Amino acid sequence: MPLRAPSRTMVLGRRRAAEGGGQVEVVVVGAGVGGLAAARGLHRDGHAVVVLEEAPAVRASGGAVTLWPGATAVLADLDVDAERLGRRLTRMERRSPDGRPLLSLDLRAAGGAVVTVPRGHLVDALAEGATGSLVRTGARCTGLAEGAEDEDGDGGARPAVLLEGGGRAEADVVVGADGARSAVRAALHGDALRPTGATTWQLPPLPTGTALDDGDTCLLLVGRAGMLGVNPCGDGLVQVWWDVRRTPASGAGEERAGGAPHDDPEEPARLLRRLFGGWRAPEARAALALLDDPRARLTAYERGTYRVHRPWGRGRATLLGDAAHAVPPALAQGTNQALEDAAALARALRRPRAAADPAAALRAYERASHPRTALVSEASRREPTGRVLPEALLRAVPDRAATALLRGWLRATSDRTTGQRTAGQRTAGRRTADDRAA
Repeated sequence: MPLRAPSRTMVLGRRRAAEGGGQVEVVVVGAGVGGLAAARGLHRDGHAVVVLEEAPAVRASGGAVTLWPGATAVLADLDVDAERLGRRLTRMERRSPDGRPLLSLDLRAAGGAVVTVPRGHLVDALAEGATGSLVRTGARCTGLAEGAEDEDGDGGARPAVLLEGGGRAEADVVVGADGARSAVRAALHGDALRPTGATTWQLPPLPTGTALDDGDTCLLLVGRAGMLGVNPCGDGLVQVWWDVRRTPASGAGEERAGGAPHDDPEEPARLLRRLFGGWRAPEARAALALLDDPRARLTAYERGTYRVHRPWGRGRATLLGDAAHAVPPALAQGTNQALEDAAALARALRRPRAAADPAAALRAYERASHPRTALVSEASRREPTGRVLPEALLRAVPDRAATALLRGWLRATSDRTTGQRTAGQRTAGRRTADDRAA
């Protein structure tokens, strides 16, 4: 149903009861990967869901994302085949700026598929079937009305999303999936993103005209200027990004993620050529050559973090993805953690008494997700992949040992077992220990 006039309140229509716990009415703020995945899972479970997106259309633009095994498992649970959307990777290699090999990890030992997918392909796949009854575009969230608390202070009343122009969207549960500069987070906590002083520039997926285009290796070149990443992502396209350890002196020239482009679009290209132009690796030269492509619009992601609150929601409102735990892209975990959050939220609202006590279900979701997201947040702030280390030290690490370290990291953060457990394996008649105890 369309949003009503600004003076009216939007209330979701009733639908069939969800599996196990009964139906819950949910407003999701933000139609990014995390918000759409949450909506798709909740809608599948029988909940009444509306997604509010401030942009005039669902944004299917941007670069590409690396999906670790936990994320590909969550997507499979949502009937989205990540490998059909992008390119499966088998190796990750770290090299010096002049192309000398330093370290190689076997991604086939990661515990599941590791896939690079153009973000637009993933957004389109998640939004498929999300008709006008599910996604409302042009709906900008300006705040949150949480309603009166019950005697236990746990948010007994229905919350409402406040919309630009004076409208409201009321539901049993509000989920802020509106990114690192989340309006829902601002209403709940009031703390702002803390810049790290670094910036990541991404190009849209483009062909380089080299063997990289149809390869299966994620390549990282690390030097004092920063890091260059090159990932094949299917259809003869590659994702290229540069991590720069300092913020540019001028803010002109880049298109900020989620914002409008600035003037003088050539300035960041000049900066990148100056910083990385001396790198002699063929891949580094091929990446810089893409800056001459008329389709090569650089997008800047200013690196920032903030504290992962515990709990990160209040009452019948919660957060998901970057709104809860923004992380720099150093470990390629932002999209992965958002997808695992979406699955964990669906699982929590599948609990037997979720409809009767949505606030308790949301706190269970946050408790289950916090250890994983706090670990990723802390590790990402340390940015281990972009550290300049002695080449002799890196060459001394056996590839098998480095692969084992990666596998251990993924077991704790985003492997197939984690993803399947988070998704809940919706097998009829099965109950987890948490569900039985609810």
